[in-house]
Amino acid sequence: MRDDAMDESGLILGRITDTDIAMMRARIGTPNPTLRKGYLTTPWNTVCSADAIRQLAECTGDMNPLYNDEDHARASRWGVPVAQPGFEWSTGYDRNPIVSEDLYRRTHKALRGVQLYHSGAEYVYYAPITEGTRLYKSEVLANVTEKESRFANRSVLVDNETCWWDAEDRVHVTSNRWFVHAERRNLSAEEKAEKRAKPKVELGHYNDDAIAEIEAAYDAEYIRGTDTLYLEDVTIGQELPRMVKGPLTITDMINIHMGAGWLTYGNPPYRLAYENRKRLRGFYSRNESNYWDTVQRVHWDPELARKVGVPHVYDIGPMRFFMICHYVSNWAGDDAFVHRIRYELRNFNYMGDVTWLTARIADARVDDKLGPLVELEITGTNQRGETNINAKATILVASRQTGLAKLPEPPAVTPHRRLEA
Repeated sequence: MRDDAMDESGLILGRITDTDIAMMRARIGTPNPTLRKGYLTTPWNTVCSADAIRQLAECTGDMNPLYNDEDHARASRWGVPVAQPGFEWSTGYDRNPIVSEDLYRRTHKALRGVQLYHSGAEYVYYAPITEGTRLYKSEVLANVTEKESRFANRSVLVDNETCWWDAEDRVHVTSNRWFVHAERRNLSAEEKAEKRAKPKVELGHYNDDAIAEIEAAYDAEYIRGTDTLYLEDVTIGQELPRMVKGPLTITDMINIHMGAGWLTYGNPPYRLAYENRKRLRGFYSRNESNYWDTVQRVHWDPELARKVGVPHVYDIGPMRFFMICHYVSNWAGDDAFVHRIRYELRNFNYMGDVTWLTARIADARVDDKLGPLVELEITGTNQRGETNINAKATILVASRQTGLAKLPEPPAVTPHRRLEA
């Protein structure tokens, strides 16, 4: 039996036990019980379309004509509208392997009520997602690693492996996403004292000069477009153009969900919210009206954010992933192919924060398997001078010796899938 506590709002205060960790490890190769879908199972975009690509671009603040102008895309090397990196999270019919009744019964409450934070991911792209493509998706738990803090409260790092493929079983994208699960708990006297001694987080506030700097950076945003990127034209150590994102607003968060859907958890309204709560009871707590609302509101409800131990509301992790996708595709241009993006989140990105993205070329070479490529190192820094994301990207580029970038050989479809709906 679990002995989870529950506060007066119905927020479950789960503990991490040896049993929880064993239950999670028993689920390796099957869907993660902490990333369950609720009532909504149809993908936000059932098929890739010019409209879906454009809407995601608009909702991530991306003016790249390759994603916004259908005629521009048709005139490119791809010949059809082509989706930006990150589009995969808005699509893919669920083909997760079925969890047996026995395994479900023994493991479905693993880490129940334990707060989780997205900490990073790695995406590998093998083929462009183009107009008319219908994808299928399987996401399974890949690894569970226990961690312990200096105050001995337990946390767990969980790796989730995802594969997207098309009707011909061609893999388009694979990924590994990492989440840290940490206990919601009362602080000890020592922890409270240390917390009081720390300086409070200064939320973003901008004078006219700071606003002018931000707006000038928006005006100067670099988009390569049809100017083909050649391996021969880059230099290792070269600094790349700076990009700005922010100051972050709730409106920005609304937009990301308008463009990409709910991404992991579904949070529908009204009657569908009621149906969703039947399936995901632990994902709801009572709000200030004493009615049930999704705990994902930790990202826009300051009171709930403080209750789980975060001083202010903050972004969802995929928002910074989309920032990196935007930066990389702007610099790569129409003819290159983004093969890999790996990122690690650092610090919270609070409402009001600005993220300044900078990058350098870490390597440029002809790879034996992939051909001409460029490796980037990218850093996001906020207005407090703190790093909030580190990323690396591999871009397959053209060469004057061999022509346009070639697409990489895709792997086999994951064995962890079911073949029918």
